[in-house]
Amino acid sequence: MSSSMWYIMQSIQSKYSLSERLIRTIAAIRSFPHDNVEDLIRRGADVNRMHGTLKPLHCACMVADADCVELLLEKGAEVQPKFNLLFLTNNSH
Repeated sequence: MSSSMWYIMQSIQSKYSLSERLIRTIAAIRSFPHDNVEDLIRRGADVNRMHGTLKPLHCACMVADADCVELLLEKGAEVQPKFNLLFLTNNSH
């Protein structure tokens, strides 16, 4: 990779935290070509950080990535929901 391309990639990546890059990599949305889940976690990405209404574990479940789910759980991802699911089921029509 040329030095100018490296600089451009670094500039773009610096706009996103490791935790933001983690969720993007799991969902494969505009992720960076060299990012992988295990490396981002090793470098300090927070496996429990909310991104909108999702955590990385939710996202991995939604895309049916069992290996990623297992890795996130091994690295301390919380399983318990932070909101009342009973409220959601009682108020649906």
